[in-house]
Amino acid sequence: MRNALFIFLFLISICSYAKSQEFNILSDDETQFLLKKYIDTKEMWHGIYATDGLGGGFKIGYSHIWIETQDNFNDYNKPVVIENQKMVIDTLTDGEALNFEVNNKQVFQAEPPYNLLYDYVDENYPEASLVTTTSVREENHINIFYNDGISERTKVIENFDYRLNHYLNHMAFFLPDQNYVGNTYKSIEFQEGKFVEFTYSFMENKKKMIQGIPYEYYVYDFYMNDDVPLSGQILVNPQNNQYLSFLYKEPGMEYRLEDREIAQNLNNKQDLFLAHEIPLDRDYLKVIEEYSHTKFKNIFIEIQGDYKNQFPNAYQQHVIEVDNSKYLVLSNFLSDTMYGVAEEASQEDINKNLEKKDFDPIDDPQIISLAKEGINGATEINDQIINLLSFVSDYIKDDLISTEWSSVYQIIENKSGDCTEHALLFNVLARSIGIPSREVSGYVYDHTSQSFVGHAWNEVAAKGFWFPADPTWNLFGLTGMHIKETEELTKLISNIKFRLAALEFQNGEEIVF
Repeated sequence: MRNALFIFLFLISICSYAKSQEFNILSDDETQFLLKKYIDTKEMWHGIYATDGLGGGFKIGYSHIWIETQDNFNDYNKPVVIENQKMVIDTLTDGEALNFEVNNKQVFQAEPPYNLLYDYVDENYPEASLVTTTSVREENHINIFYNDGISERTKVIENFDYRLNHYLNHMAFFLPDQNYVGNTYKSIEFQEGKFVEFTYSFMENKKKMIQGIPYEYYVYDFYMNDDVPLSGQILVNPQNNQYLSFLYKEPGMEYRLEDREIAQNLNNKQDLFLAHEIPLDRDYLKVIEEYSHTKFKNIFIEIQGDYKNQFPNAYQQHVIEVDNSKYLVLSNFLSDTMYGVAEEASQEDINKNLEKKDFDPIDDPQIISLAKEGINGATEINDQIINLLSFVSDYIKDDLISTEWSSVYQIIENKSGDCTEHALLFNVLARSIGIPSREVSGYVYDHTSQSFVGHAWNEVAAKGFWFPADPTWNLFGLTGMHIKETEELTKLISNIKFRLAALEFQNGEEIVF
Protein backbone atom coordinates (compact mmCIF):
# COMPACT_ATOMS: atom_id res chain seq x y z
CA MET A 1 0.00 0.00 0.00
CA ARG A 2 2.75 2.42 0.84
CA ASN A 3 4.44 2.02 -2.54
CA ALA A 4 1.44 3.23 -4.49
CA LEU A 5 1.00 6.21 -2.21
CA PHE A 6 4.57 7.29 -2.61
CA ILE A 7 4.25 7.10 -6.38
CA PHE A 8 1.40 9.56 -6.21
CA LEU A 9 3.30 12.00 -4.05
CA PHE A 10 6.43 12.36 -6.09
CA LEU A 11 8.44 10.99 -9.00
CA ILE A 12 10.85 8.26 -7.97
CA SER A 13 14.24 8.20 -9.62
CA ILE A 14 16.57 5.26 -10.19
CA CYS A 15 19.53 5.28 -7.86
CA SER A 16 22.05 2.97 -6.24
CA TYR A 17 21.77 1.41 -2.82
CA ALA A 18 24.19 2.38 -0.10
CA LYS A 19 24.07 -0.06 2.82
CA SER A 20 23.84 1.28 6.35
CA GLN A 21 24.44 -0.44 9.63
CA GLU A 22 21.70 1.60 11.26
CA PHE A 23 18.87 -0.45 9.77
CA ASN A 24 17.15 -3.09 11.82
CA ILE A 25 17.00 -6.45 10.03
CA LEU A 26 14.73 -9.26 11.23
CA SER A 27 16.08 -12.72 11.89
CA ASP A 28 14.72 -15.59 9.80
CA ASP A 29 12.63 -16.77 12.78
CA GLU A 30 11.20 -13.29 13.29
CA THR A 31 10.51 -13.02 9.58
CA GLN A 32 8.65 -16.34 9.60
CA PHE A 33 6.57 -15.19 12.58
CA LEU A 34 5.58 -11.91 10.93
CA LEU A 35 5.12 -13.53 7.51
CA LYS A 36 2.31 -15.66 8.94
CA LYS A 37 0.58 -12.53 10.26
CA TYR A 38 1.14 -10.77 6.95
CA ILE A 39 -0.34 -13.59 4.86
CA ASP A 40 -3.33 -13.73 7.19
CA THR A 41 -4.08 -10.12 6.29
CA LYS A 42 -5.31 -11.38 2.86
CA GLU A 43 -6.59 -8.07 1.55
CA MET A 44 -7.40 -4.48 2.46
CA TRP A 45 -9.48 -1.77 0.82
CA HIS A 46 -8.86 1.89 1.60
CA GLY A 47 -10.52 5.10 0.62
CA ILE A 48 -7.97 7.80 -0.21
CA TYR A 49 -8.77 11.27 1.15
CA ALA A 50 -7.26 14.71 0.80
CA THR A 51 -7.44 15.84 4.39
CA ASP A 52 -6.45 18.44 6.89
CA GLY A 53 -5.26 15.72 9.24
CA LEU A 54 -8.26 16.09 11.53
CA GLY A 55 -10.40 13.27 10.11
CA GLY A 56 -12.24 15.39 7.53
CA GLY A 57 -11.43 16.03 3.92
CA PHE A 58 -12.80 14.75 0.66
CA LYS A 59 -12.38 11.51 -1.18
CA ILE A 60 -10.04 11.39 -4.18
CA GLY A 61 -9.63 7.66 -4.84
CA TYR A 62 -9.15 4.22 -3.40
CA SER A 63 -6.52 1.55 -2.86
CA HIS A 64 -6.67 -2.23 -2.89
CA ILE A 65 -3.94 -4.48 -1.51
CA TRP A 66 -4.11 -8.25 -1.47
CA ILE A 67 -1.69 -10.95 -0.40
CA GLU A 68 -1.40 -14.34 -2.05
CA THR A 69 0.93 -17.34 -2.05
CA GLN A 70 2.02 -19.56 -4.95
CA ASP A 71 4.08 -22.72 -5.19
CA ASN A 72 6.21 -21.07 -7.87
CA PHE A 73 6.44 -17.85 -9.88
CA ASN A 74 7.67 -17.55 -13.47
CA ASP A 75 10.88 -19.54 -13.80
CA TYR A 76 11.94 -19.35 -10.16
CA ASN A 77 10.23 -22.65 -9.18
CA LYS A 78 10.10 -21.62 -5.52
CA PRO A 79 7.20 -21.00 -3.10
CA VAL A 80 6.51 -17.29 -3.06
CA VAL A 81 4.42 -14.69 -1.26
CA ILE A 82 3.05 -11.94 -3.49
CA GLU A 83 1.89 -8.49 -2.46
CA ASN A 84 -0.39 -6.83 -5.05
CA GLN A 85 -1.34 -3.18 -4.86
CA LYS A 86 -3.69 -1.07 -6.92
CA MET A 87 -4.37 2.63 -6.50
CA VAL A 88 -6.98 4.65 -8.38
CA ILE A 89 -7.15 8.46 -8.24
CA ASP A 90 -10.29 10.10 -9.64
CA THR A 91 -10.75 13.72 -8.61
CA LEU A 92 -10.56 17.33 -9.74
CA THR A 93 -7.68 19.77 -9.48
CA ASP A 94 -8.18 23.40 -10.45
CA GLY A 95 -11.46 22.40 -12.06
CA GLU A 96 -9.87 19.79 -14.29
CA ALA A 97 -10.11 16.02 -14.01
CA LEU A 98 -7.20 14.13 -12.50
CA ASN A 99 -7.45 10.43 -13.20
CA PHE A 100 -4.77 7.78 -13.08
CA GLU A 101 -4.07 4.25 -11.89
CA VAL A 102 -0.97 2.65 -10.38
CA ASN A 103 -0.38 -1.09 -10.03
CA ASN A 104 2.42 -2.74 -8.09
CA LYS A 105 3.46 -6.37 -7.56
CA GLN A 106 6.26 -7.56 -5.28
CA VAL A 107 7.27 -11.23 -5.15
CA PHE A 108 9.35 -12.68 -2.31
CA GLN A 109 10.57 -16.16 -1.57
CA ALA A 110 8.29 -17.68 1.06
CA GLU A 111 11.22 -19.56 2.60
CA PRO A 112 14.74 -18.56 3.63
CA PRO A 113 16.61 -16.60 2.42
CA TYR A 114 13.32 -14.73 1.61
CA ASN A 115 14.83 -12.88 -1.38
CA LEU A 116 12.91 -10.33 -3.40
CA LEU A 117 12.57 -12.02 -6.79
CA TYR A 118 10.44 -9.63 -8.79
CA ASP A 119 9.08 -6.12 -8.53
CA TYR A 120 6.76 -4.52 -11.11
CA VAL A 121 5.10 -1.10 -11.15
CA ASP A 122 3.03 0.52 -13.85
CA GLU A 123 1.71 4.07 -13.82
CA ASN A 124 -1.18 4.65 -16.20
CA TYR A 125 -2.01 8.33 -16.81
CA PRO A 126 -4.59 9.66 -19.31
CA GLU A 127 -3.14 11.07 -22.50
CA ALA A 128 0.30 9.83 -21.50
CA SER A 129 2.43 6.79 -22.11
CA LEU A 130 2.34 3.88 -19.68
CA VAL A 131 5.32 4.12 -17.33
CA THR A 132 6.71 0.82 -16.07
CA THR A 133 9.54 -0.21 -13.79
CA THR A 134 10.41 -3.90 -13.72
CA SER A 135 13.03 -5.37 -11.37
CA VAL A 136 14.05 -9.01 -11.91
CA ARG A 137 16.47 -10.89 -9.69
CA GLU A 138 19.13 -13.14 -11.20
CA GLU A 139 21.60 -14.90 -8.92
CA ASN A 140 23.03 -12.19 -6.64
CA HIS A 141 22.08 -9.15 -8.71
CA ILE A 142 18.92 -7.46 -9.87
CA ASN A 143 18.14 -6.04 -13.31
CA ILE A 144 15.98 -2.92 -13.41
CA PHE A 145 14.12 -1.98 -16.59
CA TYR A 146 12.50 1.45 -16.87
CA ASN A 147 10.19 2.38 -19.76
CA ASP A 148 8.25 5.65 -20.02
CA GLY A 149 6.99 5.07 -23.57
CA ILE A 150 9.61 7.42 -24.94
CA SER A 151 12.86 5.88 -23.80
CA GLU A 152 14.06 2.75 -22.11
CA ARG A 153 16.72 2.57 -19.41
CA THR A 154 18.33 -0.33 -17.58
CA LYS A 155 20.30 -0.59 -14.40
CA VAL A 156 21.98 -3.43 -12.54
CA ILE A 157 22.49 -3.57 -8.78
CA GLU A 158 25.22 -6.06 -7.91
CA ASN A 159 25.26 -7.97 -4.62
CA PHE A 160 21.58 -7.15 -4.23
CA ASP A 161 20.44 -7.88 -0.69
CA TYR A 162 16.78 -7.11 -0.11
CA ARG A 163 14.57 -9.67 1.54
CA LEU A 164 11.39 -10.09 3.52
CA ASN A 165 13.66 -9.63 6.53
CA HIS A 166 13.94 -5.99 5.45
CA TYR A 167 10.43 -5.40 4.18
CA LEU A 168 8.57 -6.87 7.16
CA ASN A 169 10.58 -4.78 9.57
CA HIS A 170 7.74 -2.25 9.52
CA MET A 171 5.78 -4.93 11.41
CA ALA A 172 8.44 -5.40 14.10
CA PHE A 173 6.11 -3.96 16.73
CA PHE A 174 4.05 -7.14 16.40
CA LEU A 175 6.90 -9.26 17.67
CA PRO A 176 6.41 -10.49 21.25
CA ASP A 177 7.14 -7.79 23.84
CA GLN A 178 8.00 -5.14 21.26
CA ASN A 179 4.87 -2.98 21.41
CA TYR A 180 5.94 -0.58 24.10
CA VAL A 181 5.98 3.20 23.97
CA GLY A 182 9.25 4.66 22.76
CA ASN A 183 10.42 1.64 20.78
CA THR A 184 11.85 2.66 17.40
CA TYR A 185 12.83 0.74 14.28
CA LYS A 186 14.80 1.88 11.24
CA SER A 187 14.22 0.02 8.00
CA ILE A 188 14.52 0.18 4.24
CA GLU A 189 12.07 -0.56 1.45
CA PHE A 190 12.77 -1.22 -2.23
CA GLN A 191 10.48 0.92 -4.41
CA GLU A 192 10.74 1.30 -8.18
CA GLY A 193 14.39 0.47 -8.42
CA LYS A 194 15.54 2.45 -5.40
CA PHE A 195 15.81 2.11 -1.63
CA VAL A 196 13.91 4.34 0.77
CA GLU A 197 14.75 4.76 4.46
CA PHE A 198 12.06 4.64 7.16
CA THR A 199 11.89 5.25 10.88
CA TYR A 200 8.92 3.82 12.81
CA SER A 201 8.24 4.87 16.42
CA PHE A 202 5.65 3.19 18.61
CA MET A 203 3.55 5.86 20.31
CA GLU A 204 0.65 4.24 22.20
CA ASN A 205 -2.11 1.67 22.48
CA LYS A 206 -5.55 3.20 22.10
CA LYS A 207 -9.05 1.93 22.68
CA LYS A 208 -12.36 3.01 21.20
CA MET A 209 -15.67 1.65 19.99
CA ILE A 210 -15.60 0.95 16.26
CA GLN A 211 -18.58 -0.54 14.43
CA GLY A 212 -20.09 -1.56 17.73
CA ILE A 213 -17.00 -3.48 18.87
CA PRO A 214 -14.70 -2.40 21.74
CA TYR A 215 -11.43 -2.16 19.88
CA GLU A 216 -7.73 -1.78 20.64
CA TYR A 217 -5.27 -0.51 18.07
CA TYR A 218 -1.64 0.59 17.80
CA VAL A 219 -0.52 4.11 16.96
CA TYR A 220 2.95 4.71 15.60
CA ASP A 221 4.64 7.58 13.79
CA PHE A 222 6.80 7.20 10.72
CA TYR A 223 9.38 9.27 8.92
CA MET A 224 10.48 8.59 5.35
CA ASN A 225 13.90 9.95 4.45
CA ASP A 226 13.89 10.29 0.68
CA ASP A 227 14.24 12.92 -2.02
CA VAL A 228 11.11 14.43 -0.55
CA PRO A 229 11.07 13.63 3.21
CA LEU A 230 7.63 12.74 4.53
CA SER A 231 6.16 12.03 7.94
CA GLY A 232 2.87 10.77 9.24
CA GLN A 233 1.01 8.45 11.53
CA ILE A 234 -0.28 4.90 11.19
CA LEU A 235 -3.13 3.22 13.05
CA VAL A 236 -2.93 -0.57 12.96
CA ASN A 237 -5.10 -3.50 13.97
CA PRO A 238 -2.71 -5.60 16.11
CA GLN A 239 -4.75 -8.74 15.48
CA ASN A 240 -4.46 -8.90 11.70
CA ASN A 241 -1.97 -6.18 10.71
CA GLN A 242 -4.56 -4.20 8.78
CA TYR A 243 -3.85 -0.50 8.34
CA LEU A 244 -6.83 1.31 9.82
CA SER A 245 -5.47 4.69 8.84
CA PHE A 246 -2.33 5.81 7.03
CA LEU A 247 -1.97 9.57 7.38
CA TYR A 248 0.53 11.89 5.71
CA LYS A 249 0.86 15.19 7.54
CA GLU A 250 2.48 17.08 4.66
CA PRO A 251 0.85 16.92 2.15
CA GLY A 252 -2.45 16.11 3.84
CA MET A 253 -3.53 12.70 2.56
CA GLU A 254 -4.97 9.69 4.30
CA TYR A 255 -5.75 6.07 3.50
CA ARG A 256 -8.77 4.90 5.54
CA LEU A 257 -9.76 1.27 5.87
CA GLU A 258 -13.21 0.71 4.37
CA ASP A 259 -15.44 -2.01 3.00
CA ARG A 260 -14.85 -2.65 -0.68
CA GLU A 261 -18.11 -1.06 -1.78
CA ILE A 262 -17.48 2.12 0.22
CA ALA A 263 -13.85 2.36 -0.90
CA GLN A 264 -14.72 2.06 -4.60
CA ASN A 265 -17.62 4.51 -4.37
CA LEU A 266 -15.94 7.83 -5.02
CA ASN A 267 -19.19 9.67 -4.39
CA ASN A 268 -19.39 8.31 -0.86
CA LYS A 269 -17.62 10.41 1.74
CA GLN A 270 -18.35 8.04 4.60
CA ASP A 271 -15.47 5.95 5.89
CA LEU A 272 -15.73 2.93 8.11
CA PHE A 273 -12.99 3.41 10.65
CA LEU A 274 -13.00 7.17 11.08
CA ALA A 275 -16.76 7.45 10.68
CA HIS A 276 -18.43 10.60 11.92
CA GLU A 277 -18.54 10.77 15.69
CA ILE A 278 -20.83 12.98 17.71
CA PRO A 279 -18.95 14.24 20.77
CA LEU A 280 -20.59 14.51 24.19
CA ASP A 281 -19.39 17.19 26.60
CA ARG A 282 -19.14 14.80 29.57
CA ASP A 283 -19.16 11.05 30.26
CA TYR A 284 -22.63 10.25 31.56
CA LEU A 285 -21.66 6.68 32.41
CA LYS A 286 -19.36 8.00 35.16
CA VAL A 287 -22.26 9.96 36.61
CA ILE A 288 -24.54 6.90 36.46
CA GLU A 289 -21.89 4.84 38.26
CA GLU A 290 -21.94 7.34 41.13
CA TYR A 291 -25.66 6.64 41.50
CA SER A 292 -25.27 2.87 41.73
CA HIS A 293 -27.93 2.77 44.48
CA THR A 294 -30.65 3.37 41.90
CA LYS A 295 -31.31 2.60 38.24
CA PHE A 296 -31.02 5.20 35.54
CA LYS A 297 -34.24 6.00 33.67
CA ASN A 298 -33.69 8.72 31.04
CA ILE A 299 -30.81 10.73 29.64
CA PHE A 300 -31.54 14.19 28.21
CA ILE A 301 -29.09 15.38 25.56
CA GLU A 302 -29.21 18.85 24.04
CA ILE A 303 -28.61 18.75 20.28
CA GLN A 304 -26.28 21.57 19.31
CA GLY A 305 -25.43 22.60 15.78
CA ASP A 306 -27.27 22.40 12.47
CA TYR A 307 -29.89 19.78 13.35
CA LYS A 308 -32.16 18.68 10.47
CA ASN A 309 -34.34 16.03 12.12
CA GLN A 310 -31.74 13.28 11.75
CA PHE A 311 -33.09 11.35 14.74
CA PRO A 312 -36.59 9.87 14.53
CA ASN A 313 -38.92 9.12 17.42
CA ALA A 314 -38.62 5.42 18.18
CA TYR A 315 -38.79 3.01 21.06
CA GLN A 316 -36.49 4.28 23.82
CA GLN A 317 -35.74 7.42 21.79
CA HIS A 318 -37.65 10.68 21.54
CA VAL A 319 -36.88 14.22 20.41
CA ILE A 320 -38.50 17.04 22.39
CA GLU A 321 -38.28 20.83 22.18
CA VAL A 322 -37.94 23.07 25.24
CA ASP A 323 -37.45 26.83 24.95
CA ASN A 324 -36.49 26.56 21.28
CA SER A 325 -33.81 23.96 22.06
CA LYS A 326 -33.89 20.39 20.79
CA TYR A 327 -33.33 17.54 23.23
CA LEU A 328 -32.78 13.88 22.49
CA VAL A 329 -34.23 11.66 25.23
CA LEU A 330 -32.76 8.17 25.53
CA SER A 331 -34.52 5.72 27.81
CA ASN A 332 -33.36 2.64 29.66
CA PHE A 333 -35.22 -0.42 28.33
CA LEU A 334 -35.92 -1.59 31.86
CA SER A 335 -37.61 1.62 32.95
CA ASP A 336 -41.25 2.61 32.70
CA THR A 337 -40.97 5.89 30.81
CA MET A 338 -43.29 8.21 29.02
CA TYR A 339 -40.76 8.57 26.26
CA GLY A 340 -40.40 4.89 25.43
CA VAL A 341 -43.14 4.53 22.83
CA ALA A 342 -42.72 1.76 20.30
CA GLU A 343 -43.47 2.34 16.61
CA GLU A 344 -46.50 0.43 15.37
CA ALA A 345 -45.73 -2.25 12.82
CA SER A 346 -48.23 -1.99 9.97
CA GLN A 347 -49.11 -5.05 7.96
CA GLU A 348 -47.46 -3.41 4.96
CA ASP A 349 -44.18 -3.00 6.89
CA ILE A 350 -44.39 -6.57 8.18
CA ASN A 351 -44.91 -7.96 4.68
CA LYS A 352 -42.07 -5.81 3.32
CA ASN A 353 -39.67 -7.19 5.91
CA LEU A 354 -40.62 -10.80 5.30
CA GLU A 355 -40.30 -10.84 1.51
CA LYS A 356 -37.43 -12.60 -0.23
CA LYS A 357 -34.65 -10.50 -1.76
CA ASP A 358 -31.69 -11.45 -3.91
CA PHE A 359 -29.25 -10.96 -1.06
CA ASP A 360 -31.56 -12.45 1.58
CA PRO A 361 -32.00 -16.18 0.79
CA ILE A 362 -34.64 -16.69 3.45
CA ASP A 363 -36.13 -19.73 1.67
CA ASP A 364 -32.83 -21.63 1.61
CA PRO A 365 -33.13 -24.86 3.67
CA GLN A 366 -29.61 -24.23 5.03
CA ILE A 367 -30.63 -20.79 6.31
CA ILE A 368 -33.88 -22.07 7.81
CA SER A 369 -32.07 -24.95 9.51
CA LEU A 370 -29.53 -22.54 11.06
CA ALA A 371 -32.34 -20.26 12.24
CA LYS A 372 -34.15 -23.16 13.90
CA GLU A 373 -30.91 -24.09 15.59
CA GLY A 374 -30.69 -20.51 16.80
CA ILE A 375 -34.13 -20.33 18.41
CA ASN A 376 -33.41 -23.61 20.22
CA GLY A 377 -36.98 -24.92 20.23
CA ALA A 378 -38.63 -21.73 21.52
CA THR A 379 -42.25 -21.22 20.44
CA GLU A 380 -43.07 -17.77 21.85
CA ILE A 381 -41.80 -14.94 19.64
CA ASN A 382 -40.06 -13.07 22.46
CA ASP A 383 -38.17 -16.23 23.43
CA GLN A 384 -37.32 -16.89 19.78
CA ILE A 385 -35.88 -13.39 19.43
CA ILE A 386 -33.87 -13.64 22.65
CA ASN A 387 -32.45 -17.04 21.70
CA LEU A 388 -31.63 -15.96 18.17
CA LEU A 389 -29.86 -12.82 19.41
CA SER A 390 -27.70 -14.92 21.72
CA PHE A 391 -27.01 -17.42 18.94
CA VAL A 392 -25.84 -14.79 16.41
CA SER A 393 -23.81 -12.98 19.06
CA ASP A 394 -21.92 -16.20 19.87
CA TYR A 395 -21.76 -17.43 16.26
CA ILE A 396 -19.88 -14.40 14.87
CA LYS A 397 -16.45 -13.63 16.23
CA ASP A 398 -15.98 -9.89 16.64
CA ASP A 399 -13.72 -8.61 13.88
CA LEU A 400 -13.58 -4.97 12.90
CA ILE A 401 -13.37 -5.18 9.14
CA SER A 402 -14.87 -7.82 6.87
CA THR A 403 -13.75 -6.48 3.54
CA GLU A 404 -14.19 -9.63 1.51
CA TRP A 405 -17.64 -10.65 2.56
CA SER A 406 -20.64 -9.69 0.54
CA SER A 407 -23.25 -12.34 1.30
CA VAL A 408 -24.81 -14.12 4.25
CA TYR A 409 -23.26 -17.37 3.02
CA GLN A 410 -19.76 -15.90 3.42
CA ILE A 411 -20.63 -14.67 6.88
CA ILE A 412 -21.85 -18.14 7.84
CA GLU A 413 -18.68 -19.70 6.48
CA ASN A 414 -16.22 -17.24 8.02
CA LYS A 415 -18.07 -16.71 11.33
CA SER A 416 -16.45 -13.32 11.79
CA GLY A 417 -17.38 -9.67 11.36
CA ASP A 418 -18.43 -6.42 12.93
CA CYS A 419 -21.88 -4.98 13.63
CA THR A 420 -22.88 -5.06 9.95
CA GLU A 421 -22.30 -8.84 9.73
CA HIS A 422 -24.16 -9.42 12.99
CA ALA A 423 -27.12 -7.36 11.77
CA LEU A 424 -27.23 -9.00 8.33
CA LEU A 425 -27.07 -12.56 9.65
CA PHE A 426 -29.69 -11.92 12.31
CA ASN A 427 -31.92 -10.23 9.74
CA VAL A 428 -31.85 -13.17 7.33
CA LEU A 429 -32.22 -15.86 10.00
CA ALA A 430 -35.14 -14.09 11.69
CA ARG A 431 -37.04 -13.56 8.47
CA SER A 432 -36.44 -17.14 7.34
CA ILE A 433 -38.60 -18.39 10.24
CA GLY A 434 -41.27 -15.69 9.94
CA ILE A 435 -40.00 -13.01 12.33
CA PRO A 436 -40.22 -9.61 10.58
CA SER A 437 -36.84 -7.92 10.89
CA ARG A 438 -35.12 -4.85 9.47
CA GLU A 439 -31.62 -3.42 9.78
CA VAL A 440 -31.08 -0.11 11.57
CA SER A 441 -28.14 2.26 11.48
CA GLY A 442 -27.19 4.85 14.02
CA TYR A 443 -24.80 5.50 16.85
CA VAL A 444 -23.74 3.92 20.10
CA TYR A 445 -22.02 5.55 23.06
CA ASP A 446 -18.30 4.93 23.48
CA HIS A 447 -17.03 6.12 26.86
CA THR A 448 -13.37 5.72 25.76
CA SER A 449 -13.77 8.54 23.24
CA GLN A 450 -16.71 10.21 25.10
CA SER A 451 -18.74 10.29 21.92
CA PHE A 452 -21.44 8.48 19.98
CA VAL A 453 -19.94 6.42 17.16
CA GLY A 454 -21.35 4.52 14.17
CA HIS A 455 -23.20 1.26 14.78
CA ALA A 456 -25.79 -1.04 13.18
CA TRP A 457 -28.43 -3.29 14.73
CA ASN A 458 -31.94 -4.58 14.02
CA GLU A 459 -35.60 -3.97 14.78
CA VAL A 460 -38.09 -6.84 14.99
CA ALA A 461 -41.87 -6.74 14.77
CA ALA A 462 -43.51 -8.42 17.77
CA LYS A 463 -47.09 -8.11 18.91
CA GLY A 464 -47.74 -5.24 16.52
CA PHE A 465 -44.74 -3.05 17.36
CA TRP A 466 -41.12 -2.60 16.28
CA PHE A 467 -38.63 -3.37 19.03
CA PRO A 468 -34.84 -2.86 18.93
CA ALA A 469 -32.61 -5.92 18.93
CA ASP A 470 -28.80 -5.70 18.89
CA PRO A 471 -27.11 -9.03 17.98
CA THR A 472 -23.61 -7.55 18.37
CA TRP A 473 -24.29 -6.70 22.00
CA ASN A 474 -26.88 -9.47 22.55
CA LEU A 475 -29.60 -7.03 23.62
CA PHE A 476 -33.37 -7.26 23.18
CA GLY A 477 -34.23 -3.69 23.92
CA LEU A 478 -31.56 -1.09 24.53
CA THR A 479 -29.94 0.60 27.51
CA GLY A 480 -29.83 4.30 26.72
CA MET A 481 -26.61 4.02 24.71
CA HIS A 482 -28.06 3.67 21.17
CA ILE A 483 -29.29 6.43 18.87
CA LYS A 484 -31.24 5.53 15.75
CA GLU A 485 -30.78 7.74 12.70
CA THR A 486 -33.10 8.35 9.77
CA GLU A 487 -32.50 6.57 6.49
CA GLU A 488 -32.10 9.98 4.87
CA LEU A 489 -29.44 11.11 7.31
CA THR A 490 -27.86 14.30 6.04
CA LYS A 491 -24.16 15.02 5.93
CA LEU A 492 -24.79 17.84 8.38
CA ILE A 493 -24.36 15.26 11.12
CA SER A 494 -20.70 16.31 11.23
CA ASN A 495 -21.82 19.73 12.48
CA ILE A 496 -23.71 18.33 15.47
CA LYS A 497 -22.46 18.19 19.03
CA PHE A 498 -24.16 16.84 22.12
CA ARG A 499 -24.43 18.43 25.56
CA LEU A 500 -25.50 16.31 28.52
CA ALA A 501 -28.44 18.29 29.91
CA ALA A 502 -29.93 16.02 32.58
CA LEU A 503 -30.15 12.51 33.98
CA GLU A 504 -33.27 11.01 35.50
CA PHE A 505 -33.27 7.98 37.81
CA GLN A 506 -36.03 5.52 38.67
CA ASN A 507 -36.21 6.67 42.30
CA GLY A 508 -37.14 10.19 41.14
CA GLU A 509 -33.67 11.75 41.55
CA GLU A 510 -32.58 14.15 38.82
CA ILE A 511 -29.27 15.73 37.89
CA VAL A 512 -29.33 18.89 35.78
CA PHE A 513 -26.14 20.09 34.13
